[in-house]
Amino acid sequence: MKNLIFAAIDIGSYNCRLTIVKKFKDNFKVIHNFSYGTNLISNLSFNNEFTEKNIEKTLKCLKKFSEKLLKFKVDDYRCIATEACRQVINPDFFIKKVKKETGISVEVISSYEEAKLSLKSCEKYFKKIKNKGIIFDIGGGSTELTFFDVEKKIFNSKSISYGVINLSEKEDIYGKEFVTKQLKDHFNFFKNSLLQFLDFEFVSIGSCSTVTTLCAIHKKLDFFDLKKIEGHLMNKNQLLDSINLIKSLQIRDLKKMSCVGSRYKLLLNGIVILNIILDIFPINKVMASQNGLREGMLRNLFITHEKN
Repeated sequence: MKNLIFAAIDIGSYNCRLTIVKKFKDNFKVIHNFSYGTNLISNLSFNNEFTEKNIEKTLKCLKKFSEKLLKFKVDDYRCIATEACRQVINPDFFIKKVKKETGISVEVISSYEEAKLSLKSCEKYFKKIKNKGIIFDIGGGSTELTFFDVEKKIFNSKSISYGVINLSEKEDIYGKEFVTKQLKDHFNFFKNSLLQFLDFEFVSIGSCSTVTTLCAIHKKLDFFDLKKIEGHLMNKNQLLDSINLIKSLQIRDLKKMSCVGSRYKLLLNGIVILNIILDIFPINKVMASQNGLREGMLRNLFITHEKN
């Protein structure tokens, strides 16, 4: 039996990401990774429509992905779209345009399925954090929190439509005080639904660029090296030290940091959301991860093909 080639495409609010892997009997090897910033969700808070510019950037990226699917002779793939396509007035128009111009079939998934895929992508870390905790993903257009208890088979998730891109837009529309209250109210509501399980301090998995960037800063890396970041545990104080360092720097200094650069606004917005999470939930350590949804998609593809 030949080793099959699988691919996962995540059309995120800020980045489009592609991962192609070769599946072996009990494992897989990544043979290609690609990420491209399309900023699809930008300005969506103001009129609930994608801009022509961002649609064209996304199509250009997905055309490249389509070529790579052929180049690597991919046997099967899955392509998902998340918060940006959940918010836009007419996602069908975008999906049909992608199919027509690239040949790629896109699924718009719910926030619940997004949380399940995020959970699936982090399975390898469950034993390390004693099979119980919260995964949070601060994305471009939304933030997902997922509580899980592997042994008791408990899974509960909450999504809020605030992320590192649209946070600033919503502050412009509603004001900073209103947005902060919205975030606190949503997170507190989720916490209150879990009170019977949160009688201890636990390890959380930060499955997002905000946490991996802060981890790179904590480790004083000269450049973003995912091998030195993925799966690294930081205690809460170490994370707060990195946050405070970022807050203390001028914009010109942030731009000079290789791990931050032009994405400093996104990091600052991510820190706003992260600070509220750390204030509300009894988190004592955070594991940095950038597995994202693609690993969850790939693992589900493996299972589907094993059954067939």
